[in-house]
Amino acid sequence: MKTNQLYDSILAQRDPSQVKGLMRFFKTGKGQYGEGDQFLGIKVPVTREVVKQCWQEVGFDELETCIASEYHEMRLAALLTLIQVFKHAKKDKALQQQCIDFYLAHTQYINNWDLVDLSCYELLGNWLLDKDRSLLYDLARNGKTIWEQRIGMVSTMQFLRHGQLDDTYAIAEIFLAKPKPLHDLLQKAVGWLLREAGKRDEERLKEWLSTHHQAMPRTMWRYAIEKLPAYSFRHATMADLPLMLRLRDQAREIMRSYGNVNQWPEGYPPQEKFEKDIELGCSYMMNDLCGTTVATFAMLPGPDPTYAIVYDGQWLNDAPYLVVHRIASTPESHGVLDAILDFCEAQATDIRIDTHADNIVMINGLKKRGYQYCGIIHLLNGDERLAFQKTISTSLS
Repeated sequence: MKTNQLYDSILAQRDPSQVKGLMRFFKTGKGQYGEGDQFLGIKVPVTREVVKQCWQEVGFDELETCIASEYHEMRLAALLTLIQVFKHAKKDKALQQQCIDFYLAHTQYINNWDLVDLSCYELLGNWLLDKDRSLLYDLARNGKTIWEQRIGMVSTMQFLRHGQLDDTYAIAEIFLAKPKPLHDLLQKAVGWLLREAGKRDEERLKEWLSTHHQAMPRTMWRYAIEKLPAYSFRHATMADLPLMLRLRDQAREIMRSYGNVNQWPEGYPPQEKFEKDIELGCSYMMNDLCGTTVATFAMLPGPDPTYAIVYDGQWLNDAPYLVVHRIASTPESHGVLDAILDFCEAQATDIRIDTHADNIVMINGLKKRGYQYCGIIHLLNGDERLAFQKTISTSLS
């Protein structure tokens, strides 16, 4: 009787001390997605090394035994071996087709996320690069298990690596149309592939998200935007004035909610200030990932006349500086100050900013970012403000 070298070699690497940890990691408890799966305690690099040593000696009969094994690592070894056979059969399309047929005939055993993710785009993704891809759409839409559905999505990774983004977005829309709640592992797969698509074309991902975000479950959204900047910036125009004034009024209410009732009285800053900022080209609008404007601010070149004299202190230096004024945002936006200062600090070597003594949130935010208190300045109407400055390092180290 012919020995199964792959089966025997994997079995020889079993490590009982690793079994419990792997069972927890792959969620094998009752009611979990990997319920009932069995492990030998072999880590992936060890499995890969075994496959590297013996894949050429393994036939489809041996693969049949391994893929149907109760042991997770044995099934993974079968899939990694199948990939090697497929990759080394570039000139043998019949053998490659046999690999694909074998894979599709055994999806019932490809029953955890790692088994899917380590195999599908290497096999199906590669095979379908120059072929009709309706198979993946069918798996995503009608797969009998979450694993078959995940195969439909993750296989598009190979297309992304070849600069082909259309199928990733189209298949993502299939999942958005599915009944809710969508399984967490499908949300993660879709979000992950969207994120990968965004690495190739960030603007396209942003545009897609702007029209689909309302339908996206939370986990999918979180995975998709992980590598994107949370906010974007543009110059304000006169058409933005009504929105800027609404943001000003919302910011006033936010200040009052935490006890800062004196900084911006009703009607302050006046519309004329915003208009002047726009005319100077120094007024900005900040948009979130969905394209919604969530904040406004002004970044102006110094010198600012109200900064000419500092009481009970002094500026850090006499270097040219930019001034940040009139920050206003929506109540539900988060990380606004950090995002604005990131933007401003990228364009300046020195920044000066002032705020009211009661604006504890702003004061704490500035100190956290390394802004140093420099004393008290007076506005043109005589009101006092606390002055802060930060010198931006230009070192590349």
